[in-house]
Amino acid sequence: MTDQLPQVLVLDDDDDTAALLSMALRRRGFRALVARTCEEGRSQLAESAVDALVTDVSLPDGSGVALVASLAHRPRAVIVVSGFGGDDDREKSLKAGAHAHMVKPIDVARLVATLNELLGRSG
Repeated sequence: MTDQLPQVLVLDDDDDTAALLSMALRRRGFRALVARTCEEGRSQLAESAVDALVTDVSLPDGSGVALVASLAHRPRAVIVVSGFGGDDDREKSLKAGAHAHMVKPIDVARLVATLNELLGRSG
C-alpha cells in the first residue's frame, strides 16, 4: 500500500529542516526521500519515481531554482522554499517551473495542503 502513496523529494542541506519536513510528510501520507545537494537531488530524480519536489533555493552546489529550471522532466508538483518571499523571488521560482513558492519557516499544514492540491489528492 505504501507504493501507492505519493513520493516527495525534500532537497535541503539543513539537516534539521530536511528531517522535520520528511518526518511531517511521512506522517501525513507521503513517502519522503531526502537529498542535500543539487547533484544528489538530480540523482534521486533520475533514479526514483518522484511525484513532488520540495527544494530550498540555496544549496551547497547551486540553486534549487536553477535545478528546477534545468529539469527536462519535472515532478507533478514542484515547490521552492526560501527565506525570501518578495514578488521577484516568487516570480523567479514560478518562471523556473515551480508550481509554488513558500517562505521559511515552512507551515507544514500549508505545505501538505499545497502538495495535495497539486497532486489531486483529497487532504
